[in-house]
Amino acid sequence: MPWSDWEDLGGQLASAPTVSSWGAKRLDVFAQGPDGSMWHNWFEKHWKQWESLGHPMTGKLIEAPSAVSWGDDRIDCFIRMDNGSMQHRYWNGKSWSTWEDQGGQMASPPAAASWGHRRLDIFTRGPDGQLWHKYFDDGWKNWESLGQPMNGPLTFHPAAVSWGHKRLDVFIRGQDAKLWHKYFDGSWSNWEDLGGELHSAPCVTAWGDRRLDVFCKGPDEALWHKWFKGHTWSGWESLDGKFQDYPAAVSWGSERIDVFVRGPGNTLQHRWFKD
Repeated sequence: MPWSDWEDLGGQLASAPTVSSWGAKRLDVFAQGPDGSMWHNWFEKHWKQWESLGHPMTGKLIEAPSAVSWGDDRIDCFIRMDNGSMQHRYWNGKSWSTWEDQGGQMASPPAAASWGHRRLDIFTRGPDGQLWHKYFDDGWKNWESLGQPMNGPLTFHPAAVSWGHKRLDVFIRGQDAKLWHKYFDGSWSNWEDLGGELHSAPCVTAWGDRRLDVFCKGPDEALWHKWFKGHTWSGWESLDGKFQDYPAAVSWGSERIDVFVRGPGNTLQHRWFKD
């Protein structure tokens, strides 16, 4: 596959990055900054300078945020506070909202996905070690438990993405360090074992109908990649690199993927795929 080399985008990250895209050649990257605030950098023709977006009045960030876009010039960000509650902040095209407290008792960072206009789906590891889900659809709904694989509770936070209307795909690292998958297409599937030896939480992106690309830190501590195209899963491939934490990935168009990690020197590292 025609992957670029890694490039160093600088910064001083205090967490793994997260990334979202609301249009062609637009990327928005977020991370916990060295001051405990949420920091932001974006690409639009070229990379801009990092800016601090602050933190909730109730405390500083304790880990990476999550970000997703459901429309043009719209970004929604979510973080977990040290008391387990979820805080939400969004960009409406003109300005950033204030932080709002969504409550909850999350035991991991949240993962966010959107299948359409004004639809948000949030997933996390719940206080019981199971996959928990909350969504916005003309108002926020209550948390619900979606269970766990047969082999035991979640070990890290989940990853989630949508490739179509009313479609959600969720991935976790199981107790056995394998990749586990569950999806929604009107109702929730059972868990399926996709194998592998994950050394981090996974991340996932989708560039179109029935296309999924999953990334994680592999057994050689490099970036590993597995993808689904139509009906079957590929094997795992190593994409090299050394990084901390876990990766982040997004697609802004067909056959385009951008992957970000926090490198050994705490800078933002980037590589991309374009077929």
